[in-house]
Amino acid sequence: MPKKIAGEPLNILHTIGMEQLYPIIRMELRFSQTINLPKLKQAIKLVTQVIPQLKSTYNLNDNSWKVDDQLAEQILVEIDQDINPDAIKWNLFKEPQLKVYYRHLTDGDCLYLYLSHILSDGAGFKQLVYLLADCYNRSDAAIKDVRNNQNVNEIMKAIGTTAKKSPVRTDHPDEHYYFPQMTEDGQHIVTQAHNLRIPADFFETMHQKTKHVGATVNDLFLAAFLRTLSNYRKQAQLSLACPTDLRQFLSSQDKKTLRVANFTARYNLMVEIEKNEPFEVSLKKIHWEMQQLKDSKQFLNSIKELLVKYQQESPADLRKVAEANYHIRPISYTNLGIIDQTKLNFNGSKLEECIFSGAFRRYPNYQVAFSSFGGAAQLVFNMIGSPQQQMVGQQLMASMAADMFNFAYGLEEIKNDNN
Repeated sequence: MPKKIAGEPLNILHTIGMEQLYPIIRMELRFSQTINLPKLKQAIKLVTQVIPQLKSTYNLNDNSWKVDDQLAEQILVEIDQDINPDAIKWNLFKEPQLKVYYRHLTDGDCLYLYLSHILSDGAGFKQLVYLLADCYNRSDAAIKDVRNNQNVNEIMKAIGTTAKKSPVRTDHPDEHYYFPQMTEDGQHIVTQAHNLRIPADFFETMHQKTKHVGATVNDLFLAAFLRTLSNYRKQAQLSLACPTDLRQFLSSQDKKTLRVANFTARYNLMVEIEKNEPFEVSLKKIHWEMQQLKDSKQFLNSIKELLVKYQQESPADLRKVAEANYHIRPISYTNLGIIDQTKLNFNGSKLEECIFSGAFRRYPNYQVAFSSFGGAAQLVFNMIGSPQQQMVGQQLMASMAADMFNFAYGLEEIKNDNN
C-alpha cells in the first residue's frame, strides 16, 4: 500500500496561483560527451530512496505526499531531437515530482531536469542534482547515512521569529508591472527557454567593480533588472520581491545536512530609479535598501503567519494566508546563486553548461533568473508566447547584460557623451 508523508508548511507557498504559474524549477545540463544511461537510471533510483517525495504525487487537500515506487520508473524519459521537453504537460497531482528528459546528440548529450516547486526551492534543487551526480559516480556509497531534512522548525529556531521594526512593505503593491499587450492572432505560441551567458572574465570584472563600491552580486543583478524595467516602463518608483534562502542562518555543521525542501522567504524591495542616473547610484540605493530589509529581518513577513497558523487551519485557509503574504507577481526576479562545478560532476562526461531557472511564464508575465556556473554568469527567462513576445524578453535580457557591462568597464560615460 502506498506510503503517505505529511507535508511541511512552506510546501503550501507554491500551491497558490497555479492557473497563472505552474510551480516548477528547470535545469538544463549540456554535456560534450555521452552520458552512461544505465548509471543515470540507477542514480535516479538511489536518489528517490533518500527523497521518497520525488516518487510521489501531491495531495492538495491535506498537504501530503503519496509515495508510489512505480512512479520512480516514470522520472527518466528518453526523447528525440524533435521533441520540446519544455512543452510536455506534467501533472504534479498524478505524476512524480521530478522529471528528467534525456536527449542523445551527435556532439554530446543533454539532460532537462524539472523539479516540483511545491516540494523544493532552487537551493534544494542544487542539492538534489549534486546528490544525483554523486550517486552516478559512487552508486550506493553516495547515499550511506544520508537523510533529507525538510523540517522548517530547525531553521526558524536558528533565525528567530522576532524582527526589528521593518520598513512598511506589502507583497501586494499598488501597481503591477506588465509589458505591452501584443496581439497573438494567427501567431504560433511557443514554450521556450532563453539564456544569455556572460563569460567568466567579464563576470569577474563586474564582480570586482561591484565589490569596490561596497555592494553584492545580488545588488548588481537587482540593479540591472530594475533599471531595465524602469526604462521600459518609463517609471521611477518600483517594487520587487527578492527571494532569500533561509538555510544561510544555519550553523556550519547544520548546513552540511541534505535539505531538498522549500526554505525560501522573500524581501519586498522598493526603490526609485531616476531617469539617466548612473548605474553606481542605482546600485548603492539598492544595496542600502536591501541592507535595511536584511537588518530588520523583513523577510519574516512573508512566512511567519503561515508558520504560526499551520497547526490550527486547513490547507485551504492556509493558502489564503500564503496568498496574502507571498503573492505571485507578474514581473519577478530570482537569484539562484552559484552552481558548484566540483559537485555537479558526472565522471566520464564533461559538463559544458548548466542553465538554471524557474517556471515558464506566459507573456506579458516575465521572470529573469540569475546564476553562475564555472565562473560564468547566466541570465535566463522561460516564456510561453509568440515569436514577437519572445523577442521582447530577449531584448530585456540583453539590456540587463549591457547595463552591467557598461558599468563594469566604465563605458557609461562614453555612452552618455555620445547621446
